[in-house]
Amino acid sequence: MADDTARVQYHRLLGLGLRLNLAAVEVNVSTESSILSESPRVDILLLRRECWAWTEAQRARLPDGIRDSLAGHILIEFKYTESVTEDGILQAAAYDLFYRQVQKLSKEQTLPVVLSAKTPQESRLVNWGYEESQPGVFLTELPFVGRVMLLALNRLPAHSNNAIVKLFASRKQEREAGFASLDRDVFADSIELHAYVLGLSQTFSVKGGLNMAEVLTPEKVMEYGMRIRELIFETGTPEERLAGLGVRERLLGLSPKEILAGLDSEERRALLRLLREEEDGDADGGSDGSESR
Repeated sequence: MADDTARVQYHRLLGLGLRLNLAAVEVNVSTESSILSESPRVDILLLRRECWAWTEAQRARLPDGIRDSLAGHILIEFKYTESVTEDGILQAAAYDLFYRQVQKLSKEQTLPVVLSAKTPQESRLVNWGYEESQPGVFLTELPFVGRVMLLALNRLPAHSNNAIVKLFASRKQEREAGFASLDRDVFADSIELHAYVLGLSQTFSVKGGLNMAEVLTPEKVMEYGMRIRELIFETGTPEERLAGLGVRERLLGLSPKEILAGLDSEERRALLRLLREEEDGDADGGSDGSESR
């Protein structure tokens, strides 16, 4: 029971990060879904778009492999502590089949994905016919499981579109690369996403990993993040207090007089620098947050 509880919490925690990151670009994220009309809900992550194809703004926040798919319904089976097994891949294929039958969707409209924190053994990948089509993205043409994409988080490049999922890689250096590759403009636009990143970072720095035996729920991680955020504002330097907050968020609802009254001279200079940087970025045409490939 403890292992099942932990698995569900890992799944929910990743789902929360994806939901907070993708909400701004109108991608719906569900942490559980009914595969059959009368079945209990199963622990898959469902990413669903409403538009005909992924927009550039959506692709800039979706992991490699997924962002290149034409499918509008992405079913993700997340393996954090477990290794990828043949049964796990078959299960992802079965979920995809049942989901398509219930939703009356074609094969082209769905994509089953196994997202693995650990790097699968090369011998297993060979036996399953999986080949690396791009770093961290594995595809196979074997019968029955040929539709299942495998994403290895330790091998995905540390690009901003992969950042949220790479926070759950099993290797410490890959998690750190994920944190470093976060696009500040992306999570700065959301107080909740900023708190999520802070809470997750603090959890890893204290524990060296996620220990769900202590029932470290998504709610707890958000609580930690909000506390850290408050401490930064109470004790941080001007740059630390302003870091992670978009200019629009800082100024929202405030008159110029109120803005200036709330800052000392050093903070005013820091805000002025940030405003100039944003103006320079707008003059250059802006950025969609994705790295060049």
